[in-house]
Amino acid sequence: MGIAAPDLSNEWDRDKLRNWMANAKRHNRNDIYQAAFRQLCRIEGRNIDDPLEAEFAIVMRALEEALSEESGTTKRLNRTRQKLNRVGVRQTLADLAMKPTPSTGFLKLVEFGMAAELSAEALILKYEGEFVPAVVSAAKKRLAEYEILNSPA
Repeated sequence: MGIAAPDLSNEWDRDKLRNWMANAKRHNRNDIYQAAFRQLCRIEGRNIDDPLEAEFAIVMRALEEALSEESGTTKRLNRTRQKLNRVGVRQTLADLAMKPTPSTGFLKLVEFGMAAELSAEALILKYEGEFVPAVVSAAKKRLAEYEILNSPA
């Protein structure tokens, strides 16, 4: 049996977390890699008071980190950030869910196995009381289409 994964929930140093990720990858410790990755993303929402805004900041960072790692170059979701500044987090999430086709970000989160907890659609379901029923329904439908939810109930 291998060494237990460390508790990284109180580590807020980005460089240390990236070091944990690199070492975990080198030693084939996906559990440690995932823990360090999630904590790295949590830093982004740390000082935001609104829980939904804080979680979406984490989502944005997770997707940017995953895209950057995949390409080997820094990737930023500039258009999404511009929209956030224009219309706010709730409208941005609603618009993403209501699009007739999934966003590239959603498809990447599916590919990376992170859509169940880190997609706009997942956030809409978590905070469904803050969205109109049509938006919640669209989010459920999209997640069900990608077999992330059992049914679009």
